Amino acid sequence: MYIVLVVAVLLFAAIVIIRMVAPDQVNFANVEAGSLSARYTGDAVVVRNETVYTQDGVSQIDYEVEEGAFVTRGEAVATVYSSGFSSKEWTTLSNYRTQIKEKQKQLMADAASDPQMLNLMSQVTERAMEVQRLVQGTPGSLIRQEELLNQVILNRQVYMKQKYSEDQKLTRLYDDENTQLQRISSWTKQYAPNTDGLVSFYTDGFEIAVNMNTYNNYTPTEVRKIYQGQVPQTETQLSRKAVSIYRVVRQEPWVVLMLCNEKEWTPVEGRTYKLLIESFDNTVVEAKVESFTRSGGELLVRLLVYDTSELPNVLYMRSCKVQLGESVNSLAVPSRAIYMREGKKGVVMTTEGGEYWTGVEVISDD
Repeated sequence: MYIVLVVAVLLFAAIVIIRMVAPDQVNFANVEAGSLSARYTGDAVVVRNETVYTQDGVSQIDYEVEEGAFVTRGEAVATVYSSGFSSKEWTTLSNYRTQIKEKQKQLMADAASDPQMLNLMSQVTERAMEVQRLVQGTPGSLIRQEELLNQVILNRQVYMKQKYSEDQKLTRLYDDENTQLQRISSWTKQYAPNTDGLVSFYTDGFEIAVNMNTYNNYTPTEVRKIYQGQVPQTETQLSRKAVSIYRVVRQEPWVVLMLCNEKEWTPVEGRTYKLLIESFDNTVVEAKVESFTRSGGELLVRLLVYDTSELPNVLYMRSCKVQLGESVNSLAVPSRAIYMREGKKGVVMTTEGGEYWTGVEVISDD
């Protein structure tokens, strides 16, 4: 009995000591701001809303606009010469223009008594000297001076045609020049887009097969082949003689087909992520998960990008490396603060007005 009594006393003493030393159970905690972030990497194919314009049998192309410029519907973009066109036609035109120039020089030399002609010649000289000064470093707009110089030269040409309209030799040369221009134009075709957009004279051969009308049709395996540089076979194929003249990229939403390295990840359709496109000048855009497909050991995530201001950065890009970042703003509470109520998870909030239960969505339990 003494042994039992001693053991009981020791147990009671141990419980007292533990209660005194151990901290009390915390019944309340403050809600804190938290965040959940993740990063996914992979290979990707860029899909733009673009149209390529082609022609069979091309010998020469003259571009009317700058590479990467914004063009409007119906605006002249390029003049294409068919395969039957010969450079001899240009030589003939150049000979006529050389003869016109020499005849004009002769007439101007004899125009000492014509004040208007002298004034026009003086304007051309002044503009030419101004261009020379700008080239040598004088501040100013060289492009603007070039425009002004072209204008005064044109004014002089118009005046000479009117003044010397009865000069038979000059008139004949003008007629020969015009006839030759018409002959050359019979070999040409003017190209203009049927939509507004950014113009580019560089193509990669994927425009017809990989576009906004077809990207949903490709499996992960097929996208992998596109990433590796294989052009898919389609019902619409270019002939072997076809030459790509230019393409127009519409300023509309575009798509990134991402082959994700984290194959076990399950994307959330409709959720927006930060997409980093790795290139010489990295581009970051917001991308929305449109859909995803898991097959053939690959995870294909179709991402829709609404930011059209970044189109110039992906104008020449087809295959690239990407990083997809997820950041979700959240609140953090101790795990034991989660209570079940009628099959739903929630916490009991303590406020000045009392305590009440509110439902929550647990996105991470650490």
